[in-house]
Amino acid sequence: MSQICIRVKDLVKTYKDLTALDRISFDVREGEILGILGPNGSGKTTTLKSILGIIEFDEGSIEVNGLSVKNRRKEILKDMGAILEGARNIYWHLSPRENLTYFAGIRGIPKKTIIRRIDYLLESLELSSVADKEIRQFSSGMKQKCALACAFIYDPSILLLDEPTLGLDVEISRTIRDWLLNVVEKEGKTILITSHNMDFIESICDRILIIRRGLIISHETVASLKEKFARKHFRIDLESEPHSHLLDKIATLGIVSVSGSSISVELETANQLIPLMRILGGADTKMLDFHTVENDLEEIFLEVIREEEE
Repeated sequence: MSQICIRVKDLVKTYKDLTALDRISFDVREGEILGILGPNGSGKTTTLKSILGIIEFDEGSIEVNGLSVKNRRKEILKDMGAILEGARNIYWHLSPRENLTYFAGIRGIPKKTIIRRIDYLLESLELSSVADKEIRQFSSGMKQKCALACAFIYDPSILLLDEPTLGLDVEISRTIRDWLLNVVEKEGKTILITSHNMDFIESICDRILIIRRGLIISHETVASLKEKFARKHFRIDLESEPHSHLLDKIATLGIVSVSGSSISVELETANQLIPLMRILGGADTKMLDFHTVENDLEEIFLEVIREEEE
């Protein structure tokens, strides 16, 4: 098992009467992509900013590669990159190449290394054709790719991303996802991501934290979340539209809805599958297909939030 590179323990942050983080604790391992989900104001961005040392937390501790954020922040930041609040970490009146040269320069990267690194990032993020144009002319997606390149210019091992796909179209989001997965697989990077884009989070993250009102209410892999909150929901395709007496029998087992010759059934337990199949076996119409319908991550997220409210 890979080593722990970020350790957050009993973290507390308050703003006057508001408790933004209420003794949250979690670890992140090298080479892992961890997603942080939560409603607006839940504490996601506060968590990232605390790890970066941008805001000072009240209680608890954060260690990055064994070093305390409070005491060794300058050393820690040498190996961390971040994108916060969209693409605001870049200069829009400069070109991608000029931005990359500037951020590499303030990090003290040798000139020969800078040129190779810039060429690699421009090519891998499909920015070579616009490398010398002013960023202010770019779309939101192109600006975000430039911000990502600048966060990676000094080759940090840890990257913190706050809403990296906010407002982006599907194609750009997919490009960013594939690029991040590639650098994790080939270079062993560690990434923390906050996002409201559930499809993006589901397709990229190893584990997910769900935060609500400053508390971690769920901390699991995507697979375990899906298993835990899986509905016993099935779609049955019939040869012809079902008669009312068949629907009445199925309704004794669970919730039923009908669309033409297809029936959707939600059961309370998987044990009800056997009596369901017996009912369908005795029907006066042939069953053509039987599908299990999975919850997607958005439905699971909302269910976790609802359970916590209850």
